Amino acid sequence: MGDVSREELTQIANNFLLNSPPGEFMEVVTDLRRLLPDESILNSTAAQTFRQYNTDQMLQVQVPNKEHQVLITSYGEVSEKEYLDPYGKQIVTFDHIKQVATGTRGIGSELVAAVENHRAAFEEAAFAYVADHYQNGATTVYGEHEGNFAKITICVSSAKFNANNFYNGRWRSVWTANVPLNGGSCELSGTIKTNVHYYEDGNVQMSSDVKKSKTLNVQADPSTAATEVLKVVSKLEADYQNALEQNYNVMGDTTFKALRRILPIYKQHINWATIRNLRSATAAVGQAPPRG
Repeated sequence: MGDVSREELTQIANNFLLNSPPGEFMEVVTDLRRLLPDESILNSTAAQTFRQYNTDQMLQVQVPNKEHQVLITSYGEVSEKEYLDPYGKQIVTFDHIKQVATGTRGIGSELVAAVENHRAAFEEAAFAYVADHYQNGATTVYGEHEGNFAKITICVSSAKFNANNFYNGRWRSVWTANVPLNGGSCELSGTIKTNVHYYEDGNVQMSSDVKKSKTLNVQADPSTAATEVLKVVSKLEADYQNALEQNYNVMGDTTFKALRRILPIYKQHINWATIRNLRSATAAVGQAPPRG
């Protein structure tokens, strides 16, 4: 490795891991072990790096002895290996190396009683929304009490891994609503992240990170407020999805065709089927049925 220090090698390895495409993290781990001169370079920071990757990706995890999934997120982190499962009224123990839930315990005081009615109402609305719009999605909803507001955080994660057709991808969105407990003006803000890797006859990745916000008036009734907020979330995510489709159309006609200027180096033309397949893979990761 020449004059590269051990610290630099560790940083390079961690950057590779943290930028692993969805569904391919362990493959990157295996390749790095082969490339590094000393396996301990990877092992020295594995626990921290694996944890950061898993929470950043908001992994969907099957809860032991339950039928639902919970998301492994920084918003629900109780300790380095414990994560809130508000729907199941429990804490899930998670193995970051094996990427599986290994057990559960009682939830204790982690649920905030003062906003639990609002959180549960938003959870019900979010579950219905994800079931309608994501083929492989899951959601976890958190609640905090801030003055006369319920701070509701809705996390959505949907992944599609299709090695047979050479693509993997994940959609992640996080929405935070500051909901007045007695009704009134509600501030909604969120981020949407998508990452798709298509690797048949090439190696193409699409990564996107956008922020959205909206102010709306909500009723004091928790169920009504949840319905109102999720309706706005649906519209904002639909607008993003439509914009993404339009960008693909523009890229196909302009951006990717402009790359032909550098192709004589490889004596090949762009494989337009690859671009179309990336578009199809992206659609599979995101929402399922068209929105109304």
